[in-house]
Amino acid sequence: MSTNDIHGIEKGWTVKTADGQSAGSVEETTETYILAKAGLLNSTERYFPAKTLAHVRPEVKEVGISLTKDQVEGADWSTVPTELPRTEGAPLNDDEYEIDPVAAGTIKDPEKPTSI
Repeated sequence: MSTNDIHGIEKGWTVKTADGQSAGSVEETTETYILAKAGLLNSTERYFPAKTLAHVRPEVKEVGISLTKDQVEGADWSTVPTELPRTEGAPLNDDEYEIDPVAAGTIKDPEKPTSI
């Protein structure tokens, strides 16, 4: 499993914030969100967008998100995100990664002739 692979995350794993604090435990994952539940008696459910996934550590049953504890506490995460799902193998945060279409092979390099 790669460091940004949302597939394979299991219910019960710990969700950690970017500053190392607990944001609850995984209840459910989809291609668009991670549902985390925090608290026992007055539990809170939070839907973190899939793009906030920072790391997956199956060896310690931990999922990291790119939000700090203050960002988690200071925002409303009670609704399912409406963002489109990530595709398999897609970069975690599209704005952080720029893919060179020539290097990826999706378009031919106009400087290089193709062999016939």
